[in-house]
Amino acid sequence: MAQTTGRAVGVDFGTSTSLVAERMGVRPAEILALGSSTKWVPSLAGYRGEELLVGEDADDLLSHHVIRSIKRAITENLDVVMVASHGGPREVPADDVIVAVLSEIGRRAAAEGRPLKAEKELRLGCPAMWDGGQRQRLLDLAARAGLPVDSSILVDEPIAAGVAWVTHRFLFYGERPEGRLLVFDMGGGTLDIAVLQVEGGERPEISVLSALGVARAGDALDQAIADELAADLGQQGVDIADLSQPDEARGHLLREARVAKMRLSLAHTHPISLPHSLGKLPGLSYSREQLEEAFRPQMDEAEQLVWAALRAALLTERGSSRTPEELRRLGPADLAGSVKYVLLAGGMSQIPYVERRIGALFPRAQVFDHAGVAAEEAIVAGLADTGGYERLNLHRPGFDFILEWQEGSRRKQHTIYSAYTPFYERWKVLNGQSHLGYEWRGDRFPGPRDGAAVLRARSTSGELLGLEYNNEPKDGINLRLGRKLMLKLYCDGRILIREGDGRTFLLRVDRWPVIRGRDYAQLVLKSAEDEAPPPSTAWYLEKEWAPPAQRAPRR
Repeated sequence: MAQTTGRAVGVDFGTSTSLVAERMGVRPAEILALGSSTKWVPSLAGYRGEELLVGEDADDLLSHHVIRSIKRAITENLDVVMVASHGGPREVPADDVIVAVLSEIGRRAAAEGRPLKAEKELRLGCPAMWDGGQRQRLLDLAARAGLPVDSSILVDEPIAAGVAWVTHRFLFYGERPEGRLLVFDMGGGTLDIAVLQVEGGERPEISVLSALGVARAGDALDQAIADELAADLGQQGVDIADLSQPDEARGHLLREARVAKMRLSLAHTHPISLPHSLGKLPGLSYSREQLEEAFRPQMDEAEQLVWAALRAALLTERGSSRTPEELRRLGPADLAGSVKYVLLAGGMSQIPYVERRIGALFPRAQVFDHAGVAAEEAIVAGLADTGGYERLNLHRPGFDFILEWQEGSRRKQHTIYSAYTPFYERWKVLNGQSHLGYEWRGDRFPGPRDGAAVLRARSTSGELLGLEYNNEPKDGINLRLGRKLMLKLYCDGRILIREGDGRTFLLRVDRWPVIRGRDYAQLVLKSAEDEAPPPSTAWYLEKEWAPPAQRAPRR
């Protein structure tokens, strides 16, 4: 990384706050001062009459008139959000609000003398749990906002934080960290966990072994605290529903919950301040002990996600023959032993309870709460890293696999794997499921039942990618069509293909590259016919499409 040059810009459109960072060569990433008194701009919006306000201006509105956490509209696939206004509740197109926030980010970056231009390497972050459609939605909205996304790439947020940490350890301490790094990234809207394998050196190779996420983080804790404060008022004879302005009261309780959450990172108690406009209300306070008790169910769930991420990481190891049954038998001690470093990222990681809980899971690991920048800035610093994302290996394809065929005078396409689709759901490891991997079968194919097709890779922007097969450049792999056609993607990089006539062949990809277009990176495939076939367990051999012991050689 010490040899890197060039300029990169990172945009972290966050649930609660948004940041921009820029990095030149090997210099530290510079976090731009976007806010009126902070480096970040609040990811808020709201209406004053018909005027849509964003950032600090929106924060000055009445609490229940503010649209918070608009990024969750993408996570939850919402088209509209509800907001209170002086004329009553109104539906607002979620995309319009997101575009307004992203436009404000671009405007403030330009005001700082750092306009977001196409000639710079631009990266945006997104939750690890987002699928290809959600990622493309963000890119489309960023384009509407005037951001130069034609050459940009999306990076999972915990992965970006991990990249920032690796760079920081080398540039500032001369270290060449090697080993397994677990990134615990808890922000406002999502909890994301990534397991990275770092091979040291001046230009370290970083392999993503797993990345998982859930849509339950800071916002959920805020609501839990607000509900507890409302219950405290109820115990003192005040029912929120009976107040003259119940919506405003709930909004203020939620605002105070956010303040208490932050203040209790340093203090042991925090007085709750409610406006006199709500009437004469009893005094309230909130303690760190109450905060940790309200947080406990979330952190219990977070621990389970940590173990799930570590189990998933074991499946991506080359040559891994672990079965789901074996993964289920692995306990915390077995899983934690492989982790050498832990990085806490995201604003919620500033809560001491988070560090205590996560640190206790990894007694032999080094736990870091910064990557050269504050925890809430780690993602944007990693997005702006100039160390070369071409040295980042992903754990699943960030592009589509499609079948393309000729029908009369027209070329048609059908997607058989959508970018970023998980190979399996987390629950399948724990509920007795015997098969982990992605499978597509020909009986789902809407095209002809015979003839030929070409298997191709396509970026999320629609470009067909070049690929290399057995050291030869190709535009795709020719396949015979038929009901027996099947594609199987294994977690360790093996790809099993069965053609329509029943012949099978096994391929391998050593790395799923970060792809931004045809000329940026290629998909490199090799024949794996000489490798051991996929595990011949009873459940597998019972499948009617299971490959024979002796496969016909590939033509």
